[in-house]
Amino acid sequence: MAKVYSVGEFAEELGVHPETVKRWCREDKLNYTRTAGGHRRIPHSELQRLEGTTQQRTDKVAIYARVSGHGQKKDGDLDRQLNSLKEYAHDHGWSIENQYTDIGSGLNENRRGLNKLLNDAEDADYGRILVTYQDRLTRFGYSYVERLLDQHGVEITVINEETDKTAHEELVDDLLQLVASFAGKLYGMRSSKRKNLVETVESEVNTGE
Repeated sequence: MAKVYSVGEFAEELGVHPETVKRWCREDKLNYTRTAGGHRRIPHSELQRLEGTTQQRTDKVAIYARVSGHGQKKDGDLDRQLNSLKEYAHDHGWSIENQYTDIGSGLNENRRGLNKLLNDAEDADYGRILVTYQDRLTRFGYSYVERLLDQHGVEITVINEETDKTAHEELVDDLLQLVASFAGKLYGMRSSKRKNLVETVESEVNTGE
């Protein structure tokens, strides 16, 4: 008898989220049957078919690069990121299908490039996003972005696992933004206590450099 898989087993074999498999079933992108109890069962032939499709998709990539401000872009950091990502894709034999860039803080949740990337993911031809460092994509909430993309069959590849040694200034700016935001909520945006707290933190950070 030909092997069949539950939704969870099928997702694990293919390396995608179970919700992605359920969505494919609902959209009639998978052939499946149901047990007497109403559970989906997917034949091995569908795994073989999609493994080939997934491999083709992950050979097609998009690249994402971000700098915190126009000064970094002027210094060539954005271009250096893009060149590193293009070189990495070329070395692995992957074709670049799209390119996304942003100029702004990694704390900003409303970046144009990132929003377009997330909007494109559902119907994208590519199956992989390349970034130089994890915090280039987002400072916080990386696992949520990763899970969302995974549900669309798109994985993230971070080409440098170590910490970005050049991002110290940006990290300090992000820290001060957080302090200013929380202090503003505690004391009011125009409060002298808020100003003093931000200045104290800034002074301590700069002293420790």
